[in-house]
Amino acid sequence: MDLAGMISHLDKGREGEVPEVLHANLQALLSEEMCARLPHITLCLLGNFKGEGGIGYHMINVANETTSGLQPRWWMEKLVKICQSEGRVSGPAFADKFGNLASSVDYDAVFRKYLNLVQSSTDLIPEDINVDTHYSLNRTPRKSSLTRAKQANLHKEAQEEMNRWRTVEHAKTRRPRFNMRHHYSEACLLMPTTWLYSYAL
Repeated sequence: MDLAGMISHLDKGREGEVPEVLHANLQALLSEEMCARLPHITLCLLGNFKGEGGIGYHMINVANETTSGLQPRWWMEKLVKICQSEGRVSGPAFADKFGNLASSVDYDAVFRKYLNLVQSSTDLIPEDINVDTHYSLNRTPRKSSLTRAKQANLHKEAQEEMNRWRTVEHAKTRRPRFNMRHHYSEACLLMPTTWLYSYAL
C-alpha cells in the first residue's frame, strides 16, 4: 500500500450515494455514470506484480462502508493519520518503526490476539476451534470475503473477477506505465467489480 498515493486520493469518493437499486438487489448492473457517484476510497498498490517487469502501480476503488457495517474508509483514514503522526507521508503505508515495508507476518500475532478475544466474548468462533492453528492473515481475510460475498448473493461473475483482479485490469502481460490520474480513471471503470464486491462484504 503506497502512502503517498493514498494521501493524494484520500478525498476522492468521500461523498456519494448508494443507488436505491442496490439496496434490494446486488445483482444490479452499474453504469459508468453510477460508479462515478458511488461513495468509495482508493487503495493504491505499488510494487512488483507477477507477469509485469519492474515496479507497477495499481489502484482499486472500494466501498466506503459495506453492507455488514465494515468501514474501509474510516480505517484507511486512520492509517493515514497514524503515518502522518509518525512524520511519514510517503513510502509503504504499512511499515515498521524504521519506515521499512512490513509484511503480514508482522501483524499476524495481533490479528490472532483479537480473534481470541472474539472467540471468548461471542459465539462467532466455536470454542473447539484453535484460533492459532486455523486462522492467519495469509488466508482468513480472503476466505472470509469469499464466504460473505456468496452469502450476500453477489453474482458469480463479480466474485470470480474480483479474485483475479489483475486479469480484470488487463494486466495479462507488462502493464502500460500510466500516470496516477489515468490509473484512477481506470480504477473507476473497474468499480462494477471492485466496488460491488467490497460493498457486499
